[in-house]
Amino acid sequence: MDKLLINVKLPLTGERHDFWVPLDLTIQQVTELVARAMEVARPDFYRATQDAALMYVDTGEVQDPSMPLGALGLEDGARFVLV
Repeated sequence: MDKLLINVKLPLTGERHDFWVPLDLTIQQVTELVARAMEVARPDFYRATQDAALMYVDTGEVQDPSMPLGALGLEDGARFVLV
């Protein structure tokens, strides 16, 4: 299974975290995994919610939740913000 290294910023803390994510997951699935991980890592600053989304830093666009990660054509180190 191919994976992509993504970098996700948590705005409340300014912290960035790296995640290896399978390319066959949808953006919704990636968002849920990242949100749960952030909630565990920083419970005082973040609570996972159903409306969490990933914004791609280079374009400033929130990604389509139904889109497979691999279809975005990103390279390792792609930067996102958890919103």
